Amino acid sequence: MAKVRVLLDTNIIVDCLGVREPFYELTRRVLLCGRVGEFELWLASSQFTDLIYILSDGGAKDRLSPALSALQGLRSFVNVYPVGTAEIDTMLATRWKDPEDALLFEVAMKVRADAIITRNASDFETTAINIFSCDELFAWL
Repeated sequence: MAKVRVLLDTNIIVDCLGVREPFYELTRRVLLCGRVGEFELWLASSQFTDLIYILSDGGAKDRLSPALSALQGLRSFVNVYPVGTAEIDTMLATRWKDPEDALLFEVAMKVRADAIITRNASDFETTAINIFSCDELFAWL
């Protein structure tokens, strides 16, 4: 059986790397499954700059190095889809209320993800792909 391929929403990474409760344990479990090869995890290249900004509290000097270090560790087992002009143009033409989520949906379709993992399923205006919370992902499996 092929590995489950999932695109991670930015909030999942922030919850795990930022140790945000009550979400930390489940997000950690998803990332651990990816680290040991049970899941194929994906992020869009554009998410990395967002994550640096969020995890470093806007680029605070004392938080930047730990944020970069955490993302380097993450990058060792997470695949990155290089967002390009086609995905940007599709996002800009969308009528979704959140363009970032529209972009993530486009990336999920490009990598043929089985699911997008998020805490905000209602932000994804589609039924073309499974949209799961961490709990729902494990129940689905």
